[in-house]
Amino acid sequence: MVDLNLAYTSKINPEGVSPVLTIPQIWQGLQRKIRFAHEFVPVIESCEVLEDKDGVVTRQVKFKKGQGPMDEAREVVRSYYPAWVDFQQDDGSHIRNIVSDGPGGSLKDLHMTYVFEFRLPDIAESDTAAVEKELARLKGMSKKAVESSIEVIREMVKDGRIAS
Repeated sequence: MVDLNLAYTSKINPEGVSPVLTIPQIWQGLQRKIRFAHEFVPVIESCEVLEDKDGVVTRQVKFKKGQGPMDEAREVVRSYYPAWVDFQQDDGSHIRNIVSDGPGGSLKDLHMTYVFEFRLPDIAESDTAAVEKELARLKGMSKKAVESSIEVIREMVKDGRIAS
C-alpha cells in the first residue's frame, strides 16, 4: 500500500475573468459540489447523497472507469465556512477543498486549493515506477478538479443557478 499526498492551487479570479466570484458565491458552489459532485469534477460519474443531517453529508461517489483514484468511495463531508470543505473516505483517504486569500486580500487574489491524501492499497510502496505513474496521473486529475470546479461555479453564477 502507498500513501500519496499532493495539492494543487489555482487563482479563482484571474485578470480578465467575468464575473468575479465572491466568497458567498464560491461557498454556494462548494455546497452544491458536495451534493452534485459530477457537475464539478469531470472524473466523477455520479454522486448519491445517503444522508444530510446537521451539516454533515454522507455520500457515495462513483468515478469514471480508470479515471479516479478508485472505482467508488463513500465519503463523510463537513463544511467549515468560509474556508474549507473536508471529504473523509472510508478507506482513510482525505480531501480538503480550501478557499484562501492571497497577499493582496482582495477578490482578485482569492485562491482555491485541493489537498489530497490518497490511500492506495493496490500499489506497493516499493514499486517506484507504479508510484510515479500514479502520482503523475493524480496530479493531472487534481489540477483538472480545481480548475473545473472554479469554471463550473462561474458558469452557475452566469446562468443564475448560483445567486449573484
